[in-house]
Amino acid sequence: MSDLKRCWIVVDEYNYDIAERSWYIEPGNDILGRFSKAFVMKIATAFAKARLSGRRVDRLD
Repeated sequence: MSDLKRCWIVVDEYNYDIAERSWYIEPGNDILGRFSKAFVMKIATAFAKARLSGRRVDRLD
């Protein structure tokens, strides 16, 4: 059995956040890793298509 877990990315809704006021971005944190450019481009393409009918989740509320 693999240690890998199933994950998914939701592209039909997105968080609206202002980086300077975000509690998700903390200076000095260790980088956990990164995705390949090819993978990120697949996500960006899917998001661009879904964005027109997507739902914005406002993190400022």
